[in-house]
Amino acid sequence: MNFERGSKPNPTGNLIAYCHVFGENPIAPGGKIIASNVVVSFLKIGDNYPVVTFPPVALPSKEELMKILSDNIHLYDVVQLPDFQMPENKEQANQYIQERMEQFNSMVMRYVEFCKAKEKKTQNQNLNDQIDQVSEPLETLANLSIEFRNTSGIAREATRLKMERIVDYFHNNHPTLDIDNFKKALSVPGKVGDELVGLYIQKFNAIQIENYETASDLRKRILEIESTAT
Repeated sequence: MNFERGSKPNPTGNLIAYCHVFGENPIAPGGKIIASNVVVSFLKIGDNYPVVTFPPVALPSKEELMKILSDNIHLYDVVQLPDFQMPENKEQANQYIQERMEQFNSMVMRYVEFCKAKEKKTQNQNLNDQIDQVSEPLETLANLSIEFRNTSGIAREATRLKMERIVDYFHNNHPTLDIDNFKKALSVPGKVGDELVGLYIQKFNAIQIENYETASDLRKRILEIESTAT
């Protein structure tokens, strides 16, 4: 597969496959491009990943395809397929189309395998390795807390699940941090909750760098706010 955008190790699950056409275009006369959209869902059923292959379309030029993709190009993988050239003999033409369909289906199957491999790699990645990729674990917690407070619905729940994994990390590796009360602060609404969350992050950071005087001052401020917020 010739990826023009995207890669085998990190597929998006949203693929545009296209080819140049020489001679007759079976989709529409005069079209110089045939393109199709393949979408692989990560909402798998067992080990099966649902796949939707949209009907191919004919376009007058590659430039036209580029215009269509330009607004949302970051969402797609793009693959160029071998050129399409229909034989003039009708019997050969039918056989050629059948072969191209089989090649296309084979390409789709390979793309699904790339998506499977990506998810398995993500699932198997150790949480501690993920945290080590950032300069400071507390930065991860701070960013997630902001995201959690500014989202709703499914997005909020997904963030909550990720935060719980980060919280478990701190429970196991930094038992001196007051993680349980930090979790309670996340549910405090409005600016008061925002201030509480920020103060907890500052306190955790002060403890980690062994600045216990600052940590004590922050704890007093936290207790004052919590006493009025309940």
